[in-house]
Amino acid sequence: MQQELTRENSVSFLLHEVARLMKRRFEEEASLHGFTMPQWRALAEIFRAEGIAQVSLAAALDVDQMTVSGIVGRLEKRGLIERFPDPNDSRAKLAKLTPAGRELVLNAKNVGRALYENALEGISQPERDTMVAQLKLIRDNLNSMTTLQKESA
Repeated sequence: MQQELTRENSVSFLLHEVARLMKRRFEEEASLHGFTMPQWRALAEIFRAEGIAQVSLAAALDVDQMTVSGIVGRLEKRGLIERFPDPNDSRAKLAKLTPAGRELVLNAKNVGRALYENALEGISQPERDTMVAQLKLIRDNLNSMTTLQKESA
């Protein structure tokens, strides 16, 4: 027998709530260090892709180029990143972390891991693995969907 669908047992509601709360906790941690969440995300992305072009950074952060330019400018003023010209495109700027920026990202990763572990407290590793597999399946199902209107027509 299928359980009655309520807010409290709706997968979509719970996914949204968990994502919202994780984001809020990360924002609280970022603000303790004087950063905004977009700045934290930019630092992490630059760490992952050293020498990233600002246009690629904007796409990765899902923001426009003017917004990323402001974020990168503030991080540069704080001495956490350096911008330099793209040798293949004189109009483009690339970004890389300074040693201080790299140290900050490594410390932030530890904070993120601790937050993640606290959030998953009481869930065994096999349960975590199952949850990840199920979330990937949901993601893949959503990515492969066509609109419901097209399917019912």
